[in-house]
Amino acid sequence: MIRVKGTGRGICFGRHRPRIHPSAFITEGTYVVGRVTVAPRASIWFGAVLRGDFEPIRVGEGSLVEDNAVLHGRVVVGRRCVIGHGAVLHGCTVGDGAVVGANAVVFDGAKIGTCALVTAGSVVYPGTRVAPRTVFRNSASGNHPTIEPVGRRMRRWQATAYRRIIATYVSGRIDAARRGVGRRRRSPTREERKRSTRT
Repeated sequence: MIRVKGTGRGICFGRHRPRIHPSAFITEGTYVVGRVTVAPRASIWFGAVLRGDFEPIRVGEGSLVEDNAVLHGRVVVGRRCVIGHGAVLHGCTVGDGAVVGANAVVFDGAKIGTCALVTAGSVVYPGTRVAPRTVFRNSASGNHPTIEPVGRRMRRWQATAYRRIIATYVSGRIDAARRGVGRRRRSPTREERKRSTRT
């Protein structure tokens, strides 16, 4: 497991300890608790909460759980999925290559099909089945979803898109930039040089 400024391997709950693959990337400020399994090359980002205190949670290989997402209950996230910023997954299954958009909510017993896209802010009600390779839109005001073929939309949403960002975090270049290490000093202008010679 790779962490930014390592903060351990998650939080135990009773006799259950998270099982996190050494190649997974987990940032500081996440909470991975209890019966959680994080597969190889998955990444969990700032503020995300994975609470395996009630039922087990599994995040599949190469999947991306973005900032402030919450996973609770029996959750299975497949391989190469994207769980967007602030999304809530509760007791549901997300198929391989699927995308759950920012602030979407997926409730108990729902199943998101392979390479399906749940749009940002949508609500997937309990027991809903989202067919593979479809776009699912729905609001909290009523369970009247619209569904259409996914077409080429998934090209924008790839779990691998964060690889370069992860490499930067792992290399420590973020901390160096914050401290100003390696930053070139700007040469003084002619006017600045004149002022310095007057004093």
